[in-house]
Amino acid sequence: MKKAVSIVTTLLFSLMIFSFGGLRAEAATSASVAGIVATSSGNLNVRATQSTSSSVVASLAKGSYVTLLSKSGNWWYLEYADGKYGYSHADYIKTVSSSAAASVNITYGTLNVRAGAGTSYTIVGSLNKGKWVVVLSESNGWSKILYQGTKVGYVSSQYMKKQSTDTYSAISLNVPDYKQTDSRWADVTLGNSGKTIRSIGCTTTALAMTESYRLGYTIYPDAMSKKLSYSSSGSLYWPTNYFITTDGTNYLQQIYQVLKEGKPVIMGAKTYSGNQHWVVVTGFTGGDSLSAANFKINDPGTASRTNLSQFLSAYPVFYKLVYYK
Repeated sequence: MKKAVSIVTTLLFSLMIFSFGGLRAEAATSASVAGIVATSSGNLNVRATQSTSSSVVASLAKGSYVTLLSKSGNWWYLEYADGKYGYSHADYIKTVSSSAAASVNITYGTLNVRAGAGTSYTIVGSLNKGKWVVVLSESNGWSKILYQGTKVGYVSSQYMKKQSTDTYSAISLNVPDYKQTDSRWADVTLGNSGKTIRSIGCTTTALAMTESYRLGYTIYPDAMSKKLSYSSSGSLYWPTNYFITTDGTNYLQQIYQVLKEGKPVIMGAKTYSGNQHWVVVTGFTGGDSLSAANFKINDPGTASRTNLSQFLSAYPVFYKLVYYK
């Protein structure tokens, strides 16, 4: 009897491990995009978890396509083979901005995937009805697709159904709104630069907002400045617990994903002459598309700009996104 109980317990434990271990796996979805491995040389490691100390489960060749499922911090969760998933560092993957998810729209049977754009090309695979793939490009009635993680082939475009609309839920983070011109701290000097929060302190003020939100208590810009380091010119050295990206590909999508994680995003942009400014993106009003006008901001420099579209009208050149890890 004890032996039977032991066997049952072992089986249940094994099933629990399988179930919980498999929760993260997910096939390509309507939110999937394509990425290109952009290593300087050699292959890109795919790891079991979001850590460089995690075991390597696969490798991807430089220049190859891969299906990207979701991004968290500086790691992409991806499908590297049919039904196999892992994580790769985002610094070595370039998203294909023109790519779009589509589902197989057929009445019955399976859809042939061919080696080239035409029925005369060899059949290299097949797709079931409803299967999601990523369309890389379209030409003359044929779609070049990414399927089963890393495979590339061609299908007739008439059987590809793209998402007509994506409904994005509203997000609102209760981030405090500070202005660098506030008389309580406007004339505080930043480091040894001789420059003040009023003149160049938009990043310091933005960090005071995000840190107040992260920690759950008030940190005003003058107190924030004492926790930070600056160059002789007053440039801020970002805290080590903040992630910084200069990748402007689909940056509105990036911002939305971070907001969904409950984190405000500091965004920097420039004028065409090179002048830069920073704001804190605090939410999204909701809608069927990621319009800049629907992103809510706290602008350290003025109360007159309340959405990202207004900010980008004044500073049209994307620079950086910064948010805590």
